[in-house]
Amino acid sequence: MRPVLVKAYGGLSPVPPKALADVQAVLESWFIEDAAEMEGDLLRISFEGDAFPDDEVVDALKPFLCGKSWGRLDVLDLEAWTLRRWQFGEGRLRVSTATLNKALDTSLQ
Repeated sequence: MRPVLVKAYGGLSPVPPKALADVQAVLESWFIEDAAEMEGDLLRISFEGDAFPDDEVVDALKPFLCGKSWGRLDVLDLEAWTLRRWQFGEGRLRVSTATLNKALDTSLQ
């Protein structure tokens, strides 16, 4: 069994069902299945594996950001020992990176 190298967890709300379809299209192009789902107007992402296309997933979500948007996507690279956090809020997008040793640091909040 191969070790997990990347973990990605997150959610974005509110989004329409088309956001799920767009994210799934990106994930399927990377041969990733069952990593995204909708619960009401909340899109959830949960993945553990070799690689995760967070830049492409975020690009797919950008058209759905609005003033009521909130959420985040955390991508843990266990090989590089880093956390990349994408934060969605008030129609804006912010990204920050830190070592996993500093993952609980308030600078990522």
